[in-house]
Amino acid sequence: MSARSEPRLLEHVALDGERLHTVFTPGRGTPLLLCNDFIANLDVLDEFVAALDRPVLCFDLPGIGTSADVSRFRRMSALTRLLARLLDHYRLDTPVDVMGIGWGGLLAQQFAHGHRDRVRRLVLAGTSSGQLMFPGRLASLMRLARPGALGAIAPDGQNARSVFGGRRNDECGAIAQAMARATAPTNRGYAAQLYALAGYSSLPWLHRLNVPTLIMAGDDDAIVPMVNARVLALLLPQAKLKIIRGGGHWFVLERTDEVVRILDEFLESRFAPSAADQDSTF
Repeated sequence: MSARSEPRLLEHVALDGERLHTVFTPGRGTPLLLCNDFIANLDVLDEFVAALDRPVLCFDLPGIGTSADVSRFRRMSALTRLLARLLDHYRLDTPVDVMGIGWGGLLAQQFAHGHRDRVRRLVLAGTSSGQLMFPGRLASLMRLARPGALGAIAPDGQNARSVFGGRRNDECGAIAQAMARATAPTNRGYAAQLYALAGYSSLPWLHRLNVPTLIMAGDDDAIVPMVNARVLALLLPQAKLKIIRGGGHWFVLERTDEVVRILDEFLESRFAPSAADQDSTF
């Protein structure tokens, strides 16, 4: 039996007064810790995780998905301590790869900054440096400002495209299908993620984050415009930037096969950044 054929391990893990819904998917190679986007529960990423031929650890933060409600509001740095304890729980003692999508990209940056010895490589998808960012389309941000389920704002490909960006309704239909599995956060879960974000910026220390990093961005992202990825690539010492042409904010769902190929090439390659890596296919 291959490692990938083993069943997923679903748990509710008690950590520092919180109870997190987690899923560990077996596989070969270095485990990938996956940090999800704002108020998105891990079920949204089912197809993406299934396409990854590597061990993947996903989690729902407090008040998200089926995790218990928030017991204590935490800043981003305090949330990363929960992640370190989560790795301990799964006995992942050697450095892991960390990927963050959107809001989860901020958490991933902070984890790499505060727990550098636990991160082998970093992947940032559709994200920015925090509140000091180039903002997305106002209409899209306003639709995301309501603390309901993501599926309610993206019931079909056309609506998903109008909110998140992406140039093709058929590709954005995959977003709508994934968002159909989204559940509404609790009021405290929604507020806790805003609280962690408030005043947060990685800009002061990005130039010291010396970890091999892949930055991916959709050039039609309505939530986090592509210019934010270029800022990250400019400041991070060991960064590769890959632009997903025609991709919106949820390009990992629109272009799963393409993203997995790029991700595999980065995680399995010998890393040597150069000036050509500002939009390379390495």
